[in-house]
Amino acid sequence: MLNLIMKLIICPIVVSIAGNMLASVNFSHAYQPIIIGVTLAVAGHLLEWALLSRNTFWFSTITDFVASTLIIYILGYFFYTAQVTLFGAVVTALLLTLVEFFVHMWLIRSGRARKEMKLG
Repeated sequence: MLNLIMKLIICPIVVSIAGNMLASVNFSHAYQPIIIGVTLAVAGHLLEWALLSRNTFWFSTITDFVASTLIIYILGYFFYTAQVTLFGAVVTALLLTLVEFFVHMWLIRSGRARKEMKLG
């Protein structure tokens, strides 16, 4: 649960920073990078729950990068005034993957990458 909370904070911030730094990523309203960031956080959390373990560290990190690129690029089209190029989506996903690399290492080392089904 802590991982999801971290992602819900970090992902919108990274997408907002990329939108301000990169000419190929332009959001005209403040809610646009927040919605994309929250979507990335939920998708990333689900991917980590499904894939992340000590043996699949690199596969999970690469899958996060590909999924982030696709989500950023496709969701950019849903906002009428947003402009996100493929290059901008890739660079933004690289920034997120850099953060995710350290988050994945922390999750594995702390033992939080285990899959446990709890009912109730």
